[in-house]
Amino acid sequence: MPRKLLMLTIVVVALAGVNLFFVFKAPEVQTDGQARLVPFIPVAQAAQVYVLPVSEPSYLPILDTNLAKPSIGAAAALVYDARSSRLLYAKNTSAQLPVASLTKILTAATVLDLLRLDDVATIEKTAIRVDEEKQDLYLGERITIRNLLSYMLIPSSNDAAYALADYAKTQGIDLVVAMNAKAAELGMGDSKFLDPAGLNDEAYSTAYDMAVLVGKVLGRREIWDALTQSEISITSVDGAFTHQAKNTNQLLSSVSNVKGGKTGYTEKALGCMILLVDVPGRQDTLVSIVLGSSDRFGDTRKLIDWTLAAYRWE
Repeated sequence: MPRKLLMLTIVVVALAGVNLFFVFKAPEVQTDGQARLVPFIPVAQAAQVYVLPVSEPSYLPILDTNLAKPSIGAAAALVYDARSSRLLYAKNTSAQLPVASLTKILTAATVLDLLRLDDVATIEKTAIRVDEEKQDLYLGERITIRNLLSYMLIPSSNDAAYALADYAKTQGIDLVVAMNAKAAELGMGDSKFLDPAGLNDEAYSTAYDMAVLVGKVLGRREIWDALTQSEISITSVDGAFTHQAKNTNQLLSSVSNVKGGKTGYTEKALGCMILLVDVPGRQDTLVSIVLGSSDRFGDTRKLIDWTLAAYRWE
């Protein structure tokens, strides 16, 4: 009897071990662009990523394998379905690359966490013509944090990003340190940020990490409401200065159901792009991310068009 009990115990332990292996084994992410239906985030992080309630069967959306994947020139790219948190297209998602002004999504999220939008910043010399090309702000100008945030996001003002960092410093906050802390908190383990605007190409992230960031801040309306505006007009608190600028996102008016997007470009990073598109007739959003592209708008359009054609949600 003791021997039979021992054998039964061994069998039970072995079966339990097999079950644990399959529960905790992270699935491989296919990077050939064939859009395998695999969980986008490893099991340990999955609970943190769903920003919309998951009520549909887990096998949706369904891929039509007869439709050839798009050919794009971007160094890295992905498309994922926010509702199911599934990766629908992937190319070099873990490659560490500079992301240029896509950095400003993290800057905005950090500002929203730490600063009051109605506070007023006074523009310092360190926030004027920071890219040595274009001057967006004026010395001594007083402008609200809310307006600086919009100015940073919509026309992608580098001066506004640095002005936010300058104001944060007056509040005892090193904004770049806080940005990296937030990135770590969100699980962006392959990213490092060196300035609030994304001008320093020694900084890096990955398409995967940027998708994690977008997924975590999808509920921040201050960010996405701004990024759907085609242009902006903001005035300093005393009315002395007015700034008018257009959104850098050329796809706002040419792609249907755009929920927001952010562009980025430096000579080393090349073209970078985040685009959010609502799935027609569904409470769902596609997130497209392109890094290192010589045609960021063309590559993004190809990805969105292919995804909407290749997948069905019912």
